[in-house]
Amino acid sequence: MNWGDLVVKWVHVISIVTGVGLTLFQYLVLLPVLRRVQGVPEDLVKAIQRRAGMVIGIAWVLIWVTGIYNLVVVVPTVKPNYHLVLGAKILLVLVLFFISTALSHPSLAFEGIQRNRARWVALAAWLGIVIIALSATLNMMRLKGVALKELPAPAQVQQLPPSSP
Repeated sequence: MNWGDLVVKWVHVISIVTGVGLTLFQYLVLLPVLRRVQGVPEDLVKAIQRRAGMVIGIAWVLIWVTGIYNLVVVVPTVKPNYHLVLGAKILLVLVLFFISTALSHPSLAFEGIQRNRARWVALAAWLGIVIIALSATLNMMRLKGVALKELPAPAQVQQLPPSSP
């Protein structure tokens, strides 16, 4: 076992759990509570969103770095059927990355998305779930050998006849 690859995988998974977990927390807990409770100071809401945005931003950096590393390690060992699912996953990751950036970046360009935060957080949460499901599918494809390239058979070693003294 390559311990470096294992550590990279752990960092990748923990970063995904952090990013998607915070998004799910916003979707399932924070935003519904903020809709029901009156008088929550706006600066408190902004501080929570800013902190969550920073944590998710760090998670995204780690996801990209470890994801590219994992891509370089895995791609040479898999068949085209794996690439098809991986391509769909990467496309959805790009969409999720855009939404996460738009929700947490204080730019006027993203004002419309931020004004409809609940809708976009919901979409981000569901995208995160689908991406995790695709990741599990990719792992199962490799574990079951469905996506692995056939390894060449080991070369036959010819035995030389015994030499006489």
